[in-house]
Amino acid sequence: MKTIIRPKLFRDPVHDIIAFNAHDDVEHVLLELIQTRTFQRLRRIRQLGFAHAVYHGAEHSRFSHSLGVVHVARRMFDSLHRQGNFDPVHDRLEVLCAALLHDIGHGPFSHAIEKVTGIHHEHYTAQFILNPDSEIYDVLHAADKTLPQRLAPYFAIGETIPPEKRALKEIVSSQLDADRQDYILRDGVATGVRIGVYDFERIQNMFEVHTSTLPDGSTQNRLAVSYRAREAVEDYLIARFHMFKQVYLHKAVRAAEKMLTAVFSRARDLLLEEDERLVLTPSPARELIRGDKLDLPEFLELDDTDVWVLLKQWSHHPDAILARLSRGLLDRNLYKTIDLDRDDPVLVARTIDRANEMARDLGYDPAYAVLTDRAQDTPYRPYNPRDRKNSTSYIPIINRQGEAEPIEHVSDLIHLLGNDSYKVWRICLPTEVREAMRRHNYI
Repeated sequence: MKTIIRPKLFRDPVHDIIAFNAHDDVEHVLLELIQTRTFQRLRRIRQLGFAHAVYHGAEHSRFSHSLGVVHVARRMFDSLHRQGNFDPVHDRLEVLCAALLHDIGHGPFSHAIEKVTGIHHEHYTAQFILNPDSEIYDVLHAADKTLPQRLAPYFAIGETIPPEKRALKEIVSSQLDADRQDYILRDGVATGVRIGVYDFERIQNMFEVHTSTLPDGSTQNRLAVSYRAREAVEDYLIARFHMFKQVYLHKAVRAAEKMLTAVFSRARDLLLEEDERLVLTPSPARELIRGDKLDLPEFLELDDTDVWVLLKQWSHHPDAILARLSRGLLDRNLYKTIDLDRDDPVLVARTIDRANEMARDLGYDPAYAVLTDRAQDTPYRPYNPRDRKNSTSYIPIINRQGEAEPIEHVSDLIHLLGNDSYKVWRICLPTEVREAMRRHNYI
């Protein structure tokens, strides 16, 4: 009797059914990667860090997002392959593995913890792929001995991908990649912020590969979109812009991230002073506190749970600063914010000085009580021939004549977006410090 191996199905809140066929040579490898400890760890890392403190539905994980990304990347690749592009096994294996693994280097609380460690997540992603002691490497190497090295340019900083394969990388990393297409939709669903909606299906059906000749005579492939999807791409970029304004750079979310940085800074100071409780912190959390570069086995052991356990322990620590910050994050007693005027540096300096003064008067240490938050996002990075590093980062639109041009050349809306950016400059401080500032008419 013939054994029937059914597809592995994942029920997804954004894409409905995400299925992997175990009989497919490529998707069989994806299933093996999903089953590794390294990938399963992503279930224990929230996609949006502290955003759940503002949007209570934002409990989704890096695991669910990564499944969404490989699903979108597969649709993009298969659509382009039907048009006669790429090898259906060699190239498909490469780009789908890269899409699936793009987030495996994230640590606890994702981007927030990078400010503590000073190490970008792509560093660890590349290490998981290239280190022969990694189970990810084992799966990739068993599928194709050249695969780990082929994936490295997708993540390793400083490495470049051949121009004839640029379109493949742009499926994974570009201004219209599978990553962004998924997280805008997924984060919008989870947070309930309906502005994170765009015509996903229209874009999926309008991708093309545009081939051009470089000055040295070689060819370059770019991921492009037909002019018939111009309005859908406009909506996509606007949705991303508003998600940054309403979710990713939300003042309470950013305040929580700043508090996490401050609590680890205080813990590190106490550890350097040989504080008994901090010295007894087990590895690898102790190394994380110290800011040491973790090796792969140590890094693999860390997820959001470890940080929450530390915060629970520190909330009872005799050091008032460490305990107060930890309780604030545990109980959602977050710092409040004061917006600063970016165009008046004198007023900014005066406001920060007064906040430091108020904090000291109320018994706080300003180093941990007055936290500066500066961030910005550019909704679209336009074509700039003088910027050699990013001169091909724009989104190409294929016009009616079959020629490619930057989308901002055919869209007044994107032209305006490309010359705009959303910037925040704030200070985050305890509620009573901000209230004291108000009472003294300093804000």
